[in-house]
Amino acid sequence: MKVFAAVGLVTALLAVVSAQAEDRAGNCYWGDKQPCHTETGCNYGCHKRICWSQCNGACAIKVVMEKLIAEGGSIENFNDFWKIIMADGTNCVKCPEWCYVDDGSKGYQPCSANSDCDSAKANQCLSHCAMF
Repeated sequence: MKVFAAVGLVTALLAVVSAQAEDRAGNCYWGDKQPCHTETGCNYGCHKRICWSQCNGACAIKVVMEKLIAEGGSIENFNDFWKIIMADGTNCVKCPEWCYVDDGSKGYQPCSANSDCDSAKANQCLSHCAMF
């Protein structure tokens, strides 16, 4: 029963992502409304005094599934999953997902304006990557 619930949840998330996909333009999902890291295609900024960045979560699963279906391939190991999503492991796919970023010392990067996050825009997520 738990397996069916998990499959249902993933299917629902993919449906939400698919519905939103038609409105996307460019890799930075939020476009000019927030700063865009041009090297990664990830929006970033300051939210509630903590730096955040666009990231790859459930939407990445959708991208992989579409590519596998189109190419008739399979995933041999977990590294193949990320190679399908991005060439170098750092680029964002076009998804409305974000996370709070690490300050480099396993803490949140504090900020008071978007410009305070320029130095942390490519840092790893410290929180979960989510749509909420």
